[in-house]
Amino acid sequence: MSRPGGTEVDVQKLGYEIAEPISYEAFPIDGEPSNDTAKSDAPSKSVRSERSARYAEDWDDAQKERPQASDYDSRKFRPSERAHQSSLTRGTQRDTRAVWIVHGMGQQVPFETLDSLTNGLLQSFRELNAPQPAPTPRLRTVRIGKEVLQRVELDVTGEHGDYELHLYESYWSPKTEGVANLTDVVSFLWDGGTRGLMNSFRDFNRAMFGGMALFKIRLRTAVWIGLTLATLAALTAINGVIAAAAAAQLNISAFDVLHDHWEALAALASCMTAVAFSFGVLLFLGSLAKPRNLSRWQRRLISILSWLGFMGTLTTILKTSALMLVFTRPELLGRVQNRFGDLARVPTQPLQGFATLVIFACIALSMVALMGRAFSRSEGSEPVENRFLIALFVLSYPVHVIAVLGPAWIWFHRDPWTWLPHVLSFVYKSWWVWPFLIALSAKVRGVMVQYVGDVAIYVTSNKLNRFDEVRTKVKEAARTVASAVYLAFKPNSQEFLYEHIAIVGHSLGSVIAYDTLNRLMLDDWLNKNQLGVASRTRTMVTFGSPLNKTAFFFTIQGSDSLHIRERLASTVQPLIQSYPKFRKRTFKWINVHSGNDIISGPLRFYDLPGMQEKDNPSPFAIKNVVDKDAAVPIVAHVDYWKNPCIWRELRQQIAP
Repeated sequence: MSRPGGTEVDVQKLGYEIAEPISYEAFPIDGEPSNDTAKSDAPSKSVRSERSARYAEDWDDAQKERPQASDYDSRKFRPSERAHQSSLTRGTQRDTRAVWIVHGMGQQVPFETLDSLTNGLLQSFRELNAPQPAPTPRLRTVRIGKEVLQRVELDVTGEHGDYELHLYESYWSPKTEGVANLTDVVSFLWDGGTRGLMNSFRDFNRAMFGGMALFKIRLRTAVWIGLTLATLAALTAINGVIAAAAAAQLNISAFDVLHDHWEALAALASCMTAVAFSFGVLLFLGSLAKPRNLSRWQRRLISILSWLGFMGTLTTILKTSALMLVFTRPELLGRVQNRFGDLARVPTQPLQGFATLVIFACIALSMVALMGRAFSRSEGSEPVENRFLIALFVLSYPVHVIAVLGPAWIWFHRDPWTWLPHVLSFVYKSWWVWPFLIALSAKVRGVMVQYVGDVAIYVTSNKLNRFDEVRTKVKEAARTVASAVYLAFKPNSQEFLYEHIAIVGHSLGSVIAYDTLNRLMLDDWLNKNQLGVASRTRTMVTFGSPLNKTAFFFTIQGSDSLHIRERLASTVQPLIQSYPKFRKRTFKWINVHSGNDIISGPLRFYDLPGMQEKDNPSPFAIKNVVDKDAAVPIVAHVDYWKNPCIWRELRQQIAP
């Protein structure tokens, strides 16, 4: 260390002083809570007003000193456009309405859901009023009571008047991050699957609206649950065999039975990986290339091809599991070899080369598709309308079919693949299989833990586990924002700010939104309906919702006639307690789903049997709407955000 004059200072010889502790009074801001002591010592309201006026200023920067355009590089900065005023002007009296949305499972980031909600509504307004420009969003931070929230505001001109829409979100994703593990997910799937299977073979009893409703369960429900459990068991077995084979290669004596079958197991694992990978590419390209407005034949074609690919993938997983398990039983393997002879021998080299080439083809398709999308965006066109991407999707299907059927053809024909050039001889090697499988398995585990793990944390409240505290935090994060929306008053008035509130939830978010609304309604009823939650909640829109499945899979059907447990559970769900009190005629529940979405479905278990009849539905019943554009299986669960259906339904309710 040196002084300006160049004199060196030894830092070890520098002294220091311990200063006397001191405290300062905090300036009390109007609206902030304070304790009694602070109140007695705080400046009076008039003094606070004088001090506040000293620094008060208008929000508009037009008349203030600010940097000029010459002070910065205008080529790298685009100023925000002024809001479109149309027939709406500042100060115009108009109806103020609120939309509160809750995101679903997965790794969201703050304001991502609010961004999707805003874009979806703006797109819907553009389609409704094509000649007119869509409203320009205003972004604002507000304080309601103790809560500081961010919201998006839209000025909308509707057929029945002018509306100011305020859009809010609840963000709960960090509460569940890193809490669940793979064991929790597998346990959750087994528990829900086995309980659902037991519930499938008898009529489903549900306590609701003061009685017990009886619902008939279709046979296909049991078939799908059985297939899901079989696939889960097969994947568990494959994982176990792979781990045992790796242990055998490390000369662990307990697994010597698999030591000589390393190449055969690697070939089988490679073929299964090729099928799964090609199916993933098929879904990826289908979602990427899907036109915005599908014709009927396009929807059917995409759906049928994708479902056939899905069934082929499941069949391959089950077949691979069975073949791998044979190698773990020497006596069974010996009987198979004696009966089928040479046909029982695994053609390791041809299968290995085939699987490698299929995976390379899939990687090439994906890279070309990503480059095509990037090129389309650079040209300013929409990727979903790109014919080149559609052609790649069509091409990916025969690749997947070859991946599924190719191994059987090779097995029976024993093709030595001598036609491959020497430069490609490396495809016969299995050195890449296990690193690739480890990476793919890690990715799959990560997706399962991030997505299914969130559901496991929140939904398994019917049993004692370590997730109770996390569930409480998630519910509190949602309730805090929703309560603020219902508690807000108009400035300088005793009237509520919002008399028309819409609640929106996607996927697991629909379950959280349902629980939150039930809690608010119940608390309000216990407080003599001072907030009028049931009357002011005009719309609830759920999409990709697993509410029907959570009610079915995680309900323990009692053997007694009283069903006390089920009846008690219904007492904290006002939405299935009373139509006149909590599901008034002014309340519309819209549920958007797709047959290609394995998570969602029509909400049958939240209305009395017969109320949702297609020919004569009750005005109090849930309106189940099929999103026909969600045509790609599995991916359909997130496709709702990009399709017009959900936003059209929401717009018709909040700004008709």
